[in-house]
Amino acid sequence: MNDFLDKVWELIYAFLSSTVVFLDTLLSPLEFLGPGAVIFLLAFLVVIFTRILSQFYVTKRYIRLEKEYRYWQEIREEAMKHPDSTKGKRLARNVDKAELNKAYYDYFFEGLLKHFIVNVLPILLMVSYITKIYTPQTMLKRFGEKWVFSFSFGSSSPINVGSLLWFVICLILSFILFAVIKKVFKKRYVKKESV
Repeated sequence: MNDFLDKVWELIYAFLSSTVVFLDTLLSPLEFLGPGAVIFLLAFLVVIFTRILSQFYVTKRYIRLEKEYRYWQEIREEAMKHPDSTKGKRLARNVDKAELNKAYYDYFFEGLLKHFIVNVLPILLMVSYITKIYTPQTMLKRFGEKWVFSFSFGSSSPINVGSLLWFVICLILSFILFAVIKKVFKKRYVKKESV
């Protein structure tokens, strides 16, 4: 079993290493823009990737668990509509104990796993890429500066913004920018459709 896991890990490591080299080669023509612009582009691309992936990646199990949860939720609501309110509450409690709680937790954890695969994992992979490629030493070699941005307010010591902090800022800005762009396109699409 250990040999199998070692081989799997070697394959994963080789895939990730070759992906880093490919991505670095792909982005090298854009380095004239500077590290700030390249990191912003990477953050925006990972946001677009996660939004598109979340639309298309839905497992059959997730759909089945959602239907099951909705079914037991409707059964509970019907039980609450019973003319005798105390009997209705007892019936709803029995539904909760028997099936609804189990269906809810299964549905919740499947959704959490989907969220992790679709949103968190791509962002973590991009964070690991940025922290590996855009270290102060490599940025000094490539761009002539150790930091993405460095500024000072008057006589105080300079504030240095590293690649990871800049990526987090860009990620937040990218999510906001994506939401705004999506809203604008929805408004334009709805206007064209109604005309």
